[in-house]
Amino acid sequence: MSVLIPVLKLERTFILYHKPKTNLYPSLNILKITFILFPVLLALGCTAKSPTNDWVDLFDGNTLDGWTPNFDDQQIAVKDGVIEMMSVKKNLWLVHNEVFTDFELEIEIKAPLENYNTGVAFRCDEIPVGYQCEIFDRQSGSLYAIKKGWIFPPSKAELESFYAISKDSYKPGAWNHYRIRCVGDHIQIWVNGHLTTDVKDTTFKEGRVAIQHHGRGDVHYFRNIKIRPTP
Repeated sequence: MSVLIPVLKLERTFILYHKPKTNLYPSLNILKITFILFPVLLALGCTAKSPTNDWVDLFDGNTLDGWTPNFDDQQIAVKDGVIEMMSVKKNLWLVHNEVFTDFELEIEIKAPLENYNTGVAFRCDEIPVGYQCEIFDRQSGSLYAIKKGWIFPPSKAELESFYAISKDSYKPGAWNHYRIRCVGDHIQIWVNGHLTTDVKDTTFKEGRVAIQHHGRGDVHYFRNIKIRPTP
């Protein structure tokens, strides 16, 4: 009897496990549900709105579509994928029409070796009034608020401390790459991959992008202008 008892218990357990004959293969039902729901979930996923991290070209390399100068009497041309700007004694700005809030902006600029002043405005209006990445020799990569004053460094008296940060990141007379990142009140600027500005400021929260010829020096060159909105 001691041998038969476990056998009977095993048999009863086995029978109870298979008793629901209508669901002998529950895993197959799960597979059926999965095959039915997967295309539906996939379709929903494709139609759902999600933030994009794609770069957007602000300059198409051929035309000035989307850009507006701040005055009519100016010299602006597009040649070989480059915007050429020239102005005499007038502060010329070329302002893009789109408005952005949080973003990463990249641009390449070639300025004359001497007697020049240029920059990239961002979160600005059509005038433009907004932030400006200053581009002028060792000051390149500093941050200025147009019509308001310096943000970083806080004043011209503190330029020496800025030079210690920017080092030799700017290359005179050559193409220089600028990267500007704005997320909320956090603003960062890189010159040729070197971080020159990293501050928090709330003066301007959104706006356009603009490029400048301050009315001094020879032709200024701009290319590869693109932006990536940040979710």
